[in-house]
Amino acid sequence: MSSNASSYPKSAFECSFTRTYHADLSMIGIIRNDVLALKEYQLLDDDKRDALIIIITEMMTNAIKHGSLGIENALVILGVSNIEDTVICIFEDSGPGFDRSTIPDPTLPAYIHRDHGRGIFITEHLADEVRYEYIHDIMRIIVVIEKTNRNTIQ
Repeated sequence: MSSNASSYPKSAFECSFTRTYHADLSMIGIIRNDVLALKEYQLLDDDKRDALIIIITEMMTNAIKHGSLGIENALVILGVSNIEDTVICIFEDSGPGFDRSTIPDPTLPAYIHRDHGRGIFITEHLADEVRYEYIHDIMRIIVVIEKTNRNTIQ
């Protein structure tokens, strides 16, 4: 974790940008447009901007499809903050949560044709850090993207 992690927001509502969306896949275009307009998005170089929009699309899609499954009038929350040399994204839903260790690697031959796990796999490869928390009936995924290219995006 980065040295300034103690100053990171702990929930989406502590972020400088916070939006709550209806858990409907038709909202993905609106979410993407909201992100494209953010100051935090503009501060990144092209590779990091591309990574950020992919991460947000994948994680919000997962929150809508999996975290809101079977919940009437479900909502998903996105928070984004710029903290010194990082952009922090926090994704929240009220679903049942999940144990990351139970999600298989979608690149393994036995799982290559499954539709599950790809968004997490992509996010973990594009981000500098990803944390999963399930606290008080809230599934929270915290994604850290360093503004400088510490890790090579593959």
